[in-house]
Amino acid sequence: MTKKQILIIEDSPTQAHYCSLILESAGYQVSIASTGQQGIEMAGKIPVDVIVLDVILPDMNGYIVCSEIRLSNNAYIPILMTTNQKLAVEDKVDGLNSGADDYISKDFDPREMLARVSALLRIKQLIDDMLSNLTNKLQSYQSLKRIALTDHLTQVYNRHYFADALEREYALAQRHKLPLGCVMADIDHFRDFNNHHGHSIGDFVLQNCAKLMQDILRKEDIIARYGGEEFVILMPMTNLEMAAVMAERMRSSIDDQTWDSSAGKLHISTSFGVASLPSPLITQPEHLIQCADKALYKAKARGRNRVEFFDPAVD
Repeated sequence: MTKKQILIIEDSPTQAHYCSLILESAGYQVSIASTGQQGIEMAGKIPVDVIVLDVILPDMNGYIVCSEIRLSNNAYIPILMTTNQKLAVEDKVDGLNSGADDYISKDFDPREMLARVSALLRIKQLIDDMLSNLTNKLQSYQSLKRIALTDHLTQVYNRHYFADALEREYALAQRHKLPLGCVMADIDHFRDFNNHHGHSIGDFVLQNCAKLMQDILRKEDIIARYGGEEFVILMPMTNLEMAAVMAERMRSSIDDQTWDSSAGKLHISTSFGVASLPSPLITQPEHLIQCADKALYKAKARGRNRVEFFDPAVD
């Protein structure tokens, strides 16, 4: 079993040695710092379970050391302050407010020292267990949330998440008069491809197309699987022209690929429709999707494997 680590911050060699002997005889591992600054640095570098801190040090008082350790360490370290004088209530309050957990006089009985250290270790263990449980629960929650909002096949967002994101990004764009691009993508002749090669190869194509698009998109862009072979993408702070450029990069990337699969070498093409805010015909979030979808159908009608954008004057 790993020994608990006690850090003594004490400028008196005699007092530090005395405390060290008591703690080591009880099975603890002890480190000693002779100045406040050295103690702060050691508390940040070594795994400390309890700190025994002198109130009076040569370079700074123990209250400052206590505050610095609390500010610079994410982990909770119990601090037992020692003093060779009877402190006034105000001094004890200052120490507790600076982050100390307990006080003990330097003329302590060794049994009292060990009892106080043991009590602080129990408190630390309870706090560490509680934080660990909270962390595990948070990680579990985040994992479940990710599963609930992600398309299990392609690992991009699902339609449910996209609906919420669309409401949020549309409201933000309207409020601040910002552009908002929207792209609809559809894998060309996918149903025929699926029927000919089988669903497992179709899944392979969907996964790879999704990954290629994700690799091109920016971190702030939101891509979701919208239907069987359809994807939809929101591009914040992106006007119609820039959204079309991004769509062309995705189209070209997919078109340039030849994939090796169990069905042999595969070549896939995709069609893209682009719409964006501001537009006089887009006054609701769902209008943005509808306009991008109209542009997608135009791309398919004009031969597929191309990018078309919604033109309110024509469409």
